Amino acid sequence: MRATAAGLSDVGRERVHNEDRYILLPEFNVYVVADGMGGHEAGEVASRIAASAIAGYFRDANGKRRKASTGDRLRAAVTYANARIYAHADDSRFYRGMGTTVVAAAFSPRERKFYVAHAGDSRCYLLRNGDISQLTRDHSLIADALLERPDLTERDLAYLPRNVITRALGIAPSVDIDLRAERVEAGDVFLLCSDGLHGLVDDREIARIVEDNAVLADACGKLIDCANENGGRDNITAVLIRIEETASASWSQRQGVKSRSAR
Repeated sequence: MRATAAGLSDVGRERVHNEDRYILLPEFNVYVVADGMGGHEAGEVASRIAASAIAGYFRDANGKRRKASTGDRLRAAVTYANARIYAHADDSRFYRGMGTTVVAAAFSPRERKFYVAHAGDSRCYLLRNGDISQLTRDHSLIADALLERPDLTERDLAYLPRNVITRALGIAPSVDIDLRAERVEAGDVFLLCSDGLHGLVDDREIARIVEDNAVLADACGKLIDCANENGGRDNITAVLIRIEETASASWSQRQGVKSRSAR
């Protein structure tokens, strides 16, 4: 089995800076979306450090690291990114308190498994046979409240702020990373995205767009267009990974960040 991938990020219609970052590492079957926070330029710095640290961890892996399982290496890479961000913030008053959500994935062809590690409210979805399922649980005040009290009504939840994240990279010296493994089937498509997408486009519409656009780069563009049409209140990032039963090494990627003027 092989993975093909595409990614795209957009500043949205209301933000001046894009604090989202994504990376595609086809040589390692590793994919990352990070959504920075902290105000001014701090969020951009945090998400950039997260992406580069995870990429660097896999690129600089020594023999001992390579012997570890795919899931263990993915978790270690995200943990390493947390340490890098925290150290950078601790050295500068300007960046103190910055952080980033992250959803990182690694595909193991040998195991036929797709590993997902995350902290925050950036998400991973699985699209299979026309159905869509969310593989990650948001680390947010709302989601945590529902986990403790599933009977809470929309009226109850209205008293809670909806933009409070309860886990993120860089906020503390250590972070609890959720890790899960999903056995793959040929034709599976995984979506990694920031809340600028899933907060404005519902799951059924996401599934329809991906189903209607066989070219992954086109699907990423259509997802971002839909989020912008629905208000574009935040930065928007989408990474799509398709699992294929083929020996082909082809993969597609649309690089860069679209600006408002590019629309």
